[in-house]
Amino acid sequence: MPFSKRDTQAYRRDEKYGGKLLTAEQRMELLKPYLPPPPPPKSRSAAQAQREREENSTFGVRRFLRKQFHLLVFTIIHAFFSLYIRTRHAYHAVANRIYSVYHYHHRTPELIQGDVRTLRRLPRHLSVILQVEDDGRGGAGLERLVNEAADIAAWCASAGIPQLSIYEKTGILKGYLPETHRAISQKLALYFGPGFPALSLNAPHIPCIETPSSPRTQSRPDGADDGPGVKHISVKLLSAEDGRDSIVDLTKTLAEMAQRSKITPGDISIDLVDAELSESVMDEPDLLILFAPYVELAGYPPWQIRLTEIFHVQDNQGVGYQVFYRGLCSFAQAQMRMGRWDMSSIFRPPVVRSGAAALNRALFSKKYDIAAATVQDARLISKYRTSMEKSKELLRLERISSIAAHPDKDLAKQGRKCLLLNPGVNAEAPETWGPLLKEGVQKQELGVIPYELKLDYDYWSYHDIMSSILPEEFHDDIPAGFNTVGHVAHLNLRDHFLPYKKVVAEVLLDKNSIIKTVINKTDNVGTESQFRTFQYECLAGPDDLNVSITEGGCVFEFDYAKVYWNSRLETEHRRVISLFQPGEVVCDVMAGIGPFAVPAGKKGVFVWANDMNPESHACLEHAIKKNKVGQFVRPFCEDGRTFIKKAADDVLRASQKGECAVIPAKRPPRNQIPAVMPEPTHIPIPPTIAHFVMNLPASAIEFLGCYKGLYAGHENLFEGGGGRKLPMVHVHCFSVKADDDSPLLDICQRMTDQLGFQMKPGDPEVEGEVAIHDVRDVAPSKRMFCASFRLPRQVAFAPRS
Repeated sequence: MPFSKRDTQAYRRDEKYGGKLLTAEQRMELLKPYLPPPPPPKSRSAAQAQREREENSTFGVRRFLRKQFHLLVFTIIHAFFSLYIRTRHAYHAVANRIYSVYHYHHRTPELIQGDVRTLRRLPRHLSVILQVEDDGRGGAGLERLVNEAADIAAWCASAGIPQLSIYEKTGILKGYLPETHRAISQKLALYFGPGFPALSLNAPHIPCIETPSSPRTQSRPDGADDGPGVKHISVKLLSAEDGRDSIVDLTKTLAEMAQRSKITPGDISIDLVDAELSESVMDEPDLLILFAPYVELAGYPPWQIRLTEIFHVQDNQGVGYQVFYRGLCSFAQAQMRMGRWDMSSIFRPPVVRSGAAALNRALFSKKYDIAAATVQDARLISKYRTSMEKSKELLRLERISSIAAHPDKDLAKQGRKCLLLNPGVNAEAPETWGPLLKEGVQKQELGVIPYELKLDYDYWSYHDIMSSILPEEFHDDIPAGFNTVGHVAHLNLRDHFLPYKKVVAEVLLDKNSIIKTVINKTDNVGTESQFRTFQYECLAGPDDLNVSITEGGCVFEFDYAKVYWNSRLETEHRRVISLFQPGEVVCDVMAGIGPFAVPAGKKGVFVWANDMNPESHACLEHAIKKNKVGQFVRPFCEDGRTFIKKAADDVLRASQKGECAVIPAKRPPRNQIPAVMPEPTHIPIPPTIAHFVMNLPASAIEFLGCYKGLYAGHENLFEGGGGRKLPMVHVHCFSVKADDDSPLLDICQRMTDQLGFQMKPGDPEVEGEVAIHDVRDVAPSKRMFCASFRLPRQVAFAPRS
């Protein structure tokens, strides 16, 4: 209610004099009639009374159930689950120990052969997943990983499994390919003695390392078998980059070829992708064994395990023979799945062997009598296909769809389809039908009819065709590895395959749509030309060797007949380039067409690139222009010795002139134009050379004497606090193939003779020590190495001759 006139006047008069006329009690009495009444006191509710009774109870049971019951339930569940887990761990630990003791092989192939002799079948291709502890940085984890790989390879060789693929996510084994090969060879010798099997060790995009078989493993004239196991085992190392990266690389390659009209979009199919991935990565394994306590594929190439059996032992820790053997037992006892293994034993190409090594594609047509399920209603095709795939009743054959047109031409014109059934189904014998097929027939939604499946030359793979044509004694050595340069496949056939060279080339051409020309090398590189070119013969396709390739993010175009190029050195190119830092100066003495120089220039490294071959020099200039690295890469066409002697002075002169690379500033977005445009970046050429690269393995060491006096009179460049170091020299060379240190000592001795300074294996940052990297096999008794060392002061500052 509003104030009365008298109260209002009293309040305003008191406020006017600063509240001095009325006391606090008087003001409260004045305002009390106008304030709302106070709320009535609340009475206790029934809930409050109940809570008070619970809190005052003697044992507090109700309070506990209300506040702590969930903790009681959690504790009980946790206790039972922990007891179950510990009991299960103990059971599996004891069972695995008993298994390992009962089936201990004593490193004797005969005992392993006895274990697997009773198995109904064995995988032809076994794959395993291994893990390295602490990424191998400590050394012990890497050594253990290599030993595990060697053990598994020996078990496979003893059991008669010819192909093994080892997956390790990080790919650390690929960096130690020679060491892994040496460890496996030693393990095979330990198991088999002098008559150990031949070994092939490789990885995708990395050359194969081979150990020839011992004479004692060869077949005896009387045909008797000298012992258990296989005569040759092939081991492939895989990593995570071989999965998605391979698919991405293939996609880029196919897209580029389609843009250049080398293939049509219609040529790109699932069959092509499958064939290319199988060729570049590996064939699909029959069995994948995990030595972990649970199934974790850890980035395993997904394309390669569509029909693969996967096995692991619950709660297992570590690699053990008992897991290996139990995996083989599980594979042998697996039910018929009509997957790749079972199909391969039924659907084989016809044997086409004749005295004349010629290819007759018509002879590879073959017919198979199987059964098919006709679908009355086209809308049910998808339903039955999905269901019958799960029940393993459909035909599962690579590159063949399980849905086909009705064999009756009139019904086929009406759009009628049928589902191809696995070979175990007989149209005339209902007892061979599966439950789902019987149910569909009873509902009159399906019908079962005979079906004639025709497979011709286009279906069979390269390996299938060659196995049919070549004699059986050649089957363990079918030419499969070849060097691909753009659209050219470069073979290096052994003598016993020369009568079949035309057939090999034609089949390669047919089964690889990317390949347009197949050639065979007829002499060794460099025997007839100082420019490392070689004589060749064109086996199939047009004699056109003008190719375009992409490496290190750069495009190279050249005539393969006139310049040197080796696609198998891509890994080595990447390794050496990774040692260069932006803004450094690198001298590439034998640059070729620029596999080191051009990608390094794209990285922001100044490169003085030299090659004596005029054709290589012209291609190098073209690559520099095409890849827009002209500010960083300078081409030269001189003798390597002359180039080395004047390189240091040329670089110093360019630096003193203030020469630099000018990098334009990035344009800002149109809606963010600054008031002042940013200035371009100037990268000056440093006065000293950081690296020399000498990729001429046959004779590069002979050029080392030219480094004497390289910086004579310029000692001041490396004094003071500038932090400059003398150049690091990377020399590619050949040496003998051996398991000991003799190749390293041989290389160091040859370098010592040229430099006039004692060199030994060790740390390249220590004067007089050399780090020698094993690059690749080039022949059965010869390997390629890269020796890296810091140029000694005594050599660099010696008087110039």
